[in-house]
Amino acid sequence: MFISDYTKSGEMATKLLVCFFLIFFIAGCGSAVEIPENSTSKTQPKTTSPQVTLTSSEENVAFNGNVTLTWDSTDVTSCTSSDNWSGSNAVKGSRTINGLTSDKVYSLSCSGVDGTATAEVNVRVQGALVPTVTVSASPENLAYSGSTQLSWTSSNASSCTASGDWSGNKATSGSTSFSNLLSGKTYSLTCTGNGGSATDSVRIMVAGPTASSVNLTASSSSLPFNGATTLSWSSNNTTGCTASGDWSGSKAPSGSQTMSALTSNRVFNLSCSGPGGTASDTVNITVAAPSPTLSFSASPGSVSQNGSTTLSWNSIDATSCTATGDWSGNKGTSGSEIISGLTSDSQFMLACSGAGGTINDTVSVTVAAPAPTLSFSASPGSVSQNGSTTLGWNSIDATSCVASGDWSGDKSTSGSESTGSLTIDGQYTLTCDGAGGSVNESVNVTVVLSNNGTALLSWTPPTENTDGSPLTDLAGYKIRYGTSPGNYSETETINDPGLTSFMIENLANADWYFVMTSFNSSGVESDYSTEMSKPIN
Repeated sequence: MFISDYTKSGEMATKLLVCFFLIFFIAGCGSAVEIPENSTSKTQPKTTSPQVTLTSSEENVAFNGNVTLTWDSTDVTSCTSSDNWSGSNAVKGSRTINGLTSDKVYSLSCSGVDGTATAEVNVRVQGALVPTVTVSASPENLAYSGSTQLSWTSSNASSCTASGDWSGNKATSGSTSFSNLLSGKTYSLTCTGNGGSATDSVRIMVAGPTASSVNLTASSSSLPFNGATTLSWSSNNTTGCTASGDWSGSKAPSGSQTMSALTSNRVFNLSCSGPGGTASDTVNITVAAPSPTLSFSASPGSVSQNGSTTLSWNSIDATSCTATGDWSGNKGTSGSEIISGLTSDSQFMLACSGAGGTINDTVSVTVAAPAPTLSFSASPGSVSQNGSTTLGWNSIDATSCVASGDWSGDKSTSGSESTGSLTIDGQYTLTCDGAGGSVNESVNVTVVLSNNGTALLSWTPPTENTDGSPLTDLAGYKIRYGTSPGNYSETETINDPGLTSFMIENLANADWYFVMTSFNSSGVESDYSTEMSKPIN
């Protein structure tokens, strides 16, 4: 036995199974190696030289044909191609080589741990094909100065050369254009390859020239003064043109040119020559007369009442001028004129005409508004105690009036008004405003006191109620007075809430005591004021 006996039957079965598979493997891979029982064996390193094979699908191929190279190797790690192919290759594979035109040698070197192996194949190429070439033109029959498209193709050729009415090296296929052909042309092409050369030609027929012609136009033939137009022209069968009339110089057979700042009628001629002879054309341009211009001013532009201003004007390309608005009549084409006694804003218009039309201008002059005036008087100017007078006034050029002093409020621009009962001298002022400014006048009214015992009471009208709210319906006052404090036997009621003083007359000799109250339109009366006293002797 190859394996020692074991006491455990389970272990013996396992060892026998292992032995069975080992023997089976050795028998399947080669001759069985007999190992003596109870002997000691030693494994020797395996040594194998690299091997490589290289084959071609064909040993002889047609010109420009293809071949497939196939290779295989053993015990190698890399392969490199050389001679007529190159680069690193896999350790086995295939590659197709296309377009063979000469005999080739292909070598392959593969290396492994134990060395390098090489292989090569030879491929023979049969004879080259004869080149062919075809040249064509579209169209082949042209009008004078016409164009054509030349095209060519070749096979089995590596280069082409042009001759005849063209030249130079050309691609083995292609196309090109020829234009402005004035006579017949022949285009030849020779293409060369390994199998020889081939030539082809095409003949282009060109008809004779037609008569020369030219067409000259203007973008506008009727212009305003100092206007512009663009001349455009084209010609057939010509080589050059010459301008004359109101322009000059050599011109291209076709083109355009702008003519600017034209101030009078113009004639433009163009003559073009070529193989077909000479042709001419003309355009006429009409230019309108210049439009007149006008400068017009007033100095000064603002004047006072009854003031004066000077109008000045100057026109160009005008033959007459006419005034309208706040002046009138025919005027010279330039000049000046003084306008006096102006009382309101004015507009002065001037129209000047010439061959090129009419121009209008307007100047405005502002006249200051008149200062307002005011007459104001009191009649009578002197009154007795508690008497009244009438204030009368009248204003001119005023739009509003306001009273101040011992009267107040907005007033009309004219009117009259009574002062009511007066107890002291008063001054009444009235100010009236208008567009031209402001005016004010004052009148004084004298109150003549009586010789009897009098007491003049003065006060400030109340403006709010006891709860702090505004007093808006004050109706008047009550004055209570008597000859002992707190005991008031006499009462005066004043129904004019605008009064601020009152004279009490005919008081007997004694010490008099006074208090006041105010009342509103509902008759509600305030508390007494502070008591005041005055002795009458």
